[in-house]
Amino acid sequence: MISFRYIFLFVKVLFGKLIALCRRFGLVLWGSSKLLLLLSVVWLLVSIVIAPTWAPKKLTTPNPMVCGKVSGVVYELPRRYVIYWPEDEGKSSWEPVFINIKKGCGANLASLYMAMSWPEMQPVSYGEATSFRFDGISVAIGPWLHGEAGLRKQLQHYLRETPAALVKASKLNEDLGLNFLEGVDSEFPNRRKGFFWLEAKGRMQYIGYCNWVEPKANYSRCYLKFLIPGGDAIVNVEFLWERLGEWHNIALAVGEFFMNAARYRVDK
Repeated sequence: MISFRYIFLFVKVLFGKLIALCRRFGLVLWGSSKLLLLLSVVWLLVSIVIAPTWAPKKLTTPNPMVCGKVSGVVYELPRRYVIYWPEDEGKSSWEPVFINIKKGCGANLASLYMAMSWPEMQPVSYGEATSFRFDGISVAIGPWLHGEAGLRKQLQHYLRETPAALVKASKLNEDLGLNFLEGVDSEFPNRRKGFFWLEAKGRMQYIGYCNWVEPKANYSRCYLKFLIPGGDAIVNVEFLWERLGEWHNIALAVGEFFMNAARYRVDK
């Protein structure tokens, strides 16, 4: 039987061999680390000598104005009004090629979305503009290729689920100065929706709708559409249901806002 003394002697010899091996391996690592350190210093010195003179990049402040073309008209307005990144015509800001589009006044915009207080028409913060309690107006402008006929077709699309007899029987609401009809939501036929429009001298001038909220048993927000003079750009305005009676003043103020923002017209 192997005694405890022989086991102890065996472990002692084995431990000594391991220590010797570790020392030898450590010397190899130390030599390699010195070589790597030397090569790193040489590479750093070479990089400093051959690298071009570096100058810190100057910080530039964003242009306080936003500029771009909508249907050939160049608009320029304070950036504080714009709450979403302007979308280039034919390119979404989510596409990789978005970075290659034209910038500045040469950019052809598919949409320009703004928010402002009412009736002051002053810029508001992003947080205020996107709040459910926002009582100002949200405004968007974009190209429109369909003219007055396209506006009429858009209204027909809104009313496609509302009985034709009900549409035919609708009359001008004297208080609003609009035709207002409580009809059927074309997207969700089990819901009601308020539609409004104004036609004068055989031309459709304004159309829109108001969303009904069943839990509140009332309308919530309204959406007005009209064309910029010339008919090749469309304006969308969103406001609270309580402001529908002010729709004409809102439309006039927004139209004047874009007239003042228009700088010049160029060929499309």
